[in-house]
Amino acid sequence: MTNDLGFTCSCHGARHAELPAYSPTTLNLKTNVHARPVGEHPFVEREPTDHPLAVEQWTGMAWERVRTIAEAVLHPTGENS
Repeated sequence: MTNDLGFTCSCHGARHAELPAYSPTTLNLKTNVHARPVGEHPFVEREPTDHPLAVEQWTGMAWERVRTIAEAVLHPTGENS
């Protein structure tokens, strides 16, 4: 894809943020980043693996799961808080 600035990008990368709702860790999960038009966030997809985050991205997740993740991120508890 080419965005409004003329950049074409489908880049490989790795996730560098931990989501506390997932085990094993979400650090260093392989990703692909796709450019979008200026003003839009890039589309980040997980490479298909058996990691729960990748599985949920590829198969979808229920709103209750979204709520659980949001609560874990916004209101951390336990040893990582």
